[in-house]
Amino acid sequence: ILGGGKGSRLYPLTKLRCKPAISLGGKYRLIDIPISNCLNSRIDQIYILTQFMTESIHRHIFDTYRMDMLRDSFVRVLAAEQTLTSNAWYQGTADAVRRSIRYFKNLHVEDILILSGDQLCAMDFTPIYEFHKNSQADLTIIGHPVANDEAHRMGIIKTDETGKILKLIEKPDDLKLVEGFKNKDGQFMASTGNYFFKKDFLLKVLTEYDDSDFGKKIIPQSINSGNAFHYPYKEYWEDIGTIKSFFEANLKLTEPVPELNLYSEGKSFFTHPRFLPAAKIQNSNIKSSLISEGSLIEEANIEKSVIGIRSVIDKGTNITHSIVMGNDYYENKIDGIVKKPKIGKNVHIEQAIIDKNVTIEDDVVIKGSLSNNNDFDGDLYSTRDGIIVISKGTVIPKGTIIEA
Repeated sequence: ILGGGKGSRLYPLTKLRCKPAISLGGKYRLIDIPISNCLNSRIDQIYILTQFMTESIHRHIFDTYRMDMLRDSFVRVLAAEQTLTSNAWYQGTADAVRRSIRYFKNLHVEDILILSGDQLCAMDFTPIYEFHKNSQADLTIIGHPVANDEAHRMGIIKTDETGKILKLIEKPDDLKLVEGFKNKDGQFMASTGNYFFKKDFLLKVLTEYDDSDFGKKIIPQSINSGNAFHYPYKEYWEDIGTIKSFFEANLKLTEPVPELNLYSEGKSFFTHPRFLPAAKIQNSNIKSSLISEGSLIEEANIEKSVIGIRSVIDKGTNITHSIVMGNDYYENKIDGIVKKPKIGKNVHIEQAIIDKNVTIEDDVVIKGSLSNNNDFDGDLYSTRDGIIVISKGTVIPKGTIIEA
């Protein structure tokens, strides 16, 4: 699982953590999604390749995924490291896998699944792997239909009627180049950046070609030199690449039957067990929202929002169309100062993301506007696509008004 990117488009959420460690749905982290999909598909030898701001994700993986010692199962983090042959950072997705070859080349497996660490889906890899084996493919690219206006930022695939890949064009500047690539339903099929490789073929292409990125070079070269197929995945799939996509994906979880259904029987999503009490809600009005365990909410109005673990929300506060990531603690002494992160009285929060361990004092207004596309970074907050983001650990003074 590739988890080493800077995540610059998700800044300031990536100011103090890597992208796969960002909170999701009130209690999970992004990395929990691909790991859970693997475990639900009985894939239980998992490496996570990391590079930037790795402490948070290292701790999360260690605390969460302690596999049975009597089985050959594991979830391990491989951070970028200096060796006798290289002292550089990972230069791209393929370079990260290439420089980690020594950890998996001697595993007694025939095939390797490569996944992105920042996508949302409930993907069962069992039928995809069966297709990969039955097709005798060296490489199977998992694809997803995309609209015309999204095609320019994806790798667009052309196949024959059996699914064999004839051509792939990465991020076409002109859609005329790929007009003949549409499937029988008139849709473009885009690479999701998730691949099944025969292990021997993967080792071969990573040795023969020194390119650093899968999508730009390695995959097109693999299509030319091997037996490459495409598997169309048509259920919910979302690439979390921007603040806006992250914001929208979280709020979709509040729908009556969300496309990523966390309540589906047989598709468990795993995360760190925290042993927190149930949320306590007093005299409040809650509509279409997720309220995570350990939350304390008193006389508040919350609508279409995601409220994270240990959130403390005081009287008279209104929260709409927002994400409150919650807290790592109720009370903690930091640099000799006792911290008690909470959202105070008579606070109004709309179209905003409140990161972890934030203190918002009384009578504060935080109001985003999706009609404002100007980006801004300040001491107290940032804006992206009209969404106000309050960074982790920030203290917003009493009476502050923040509007996008």
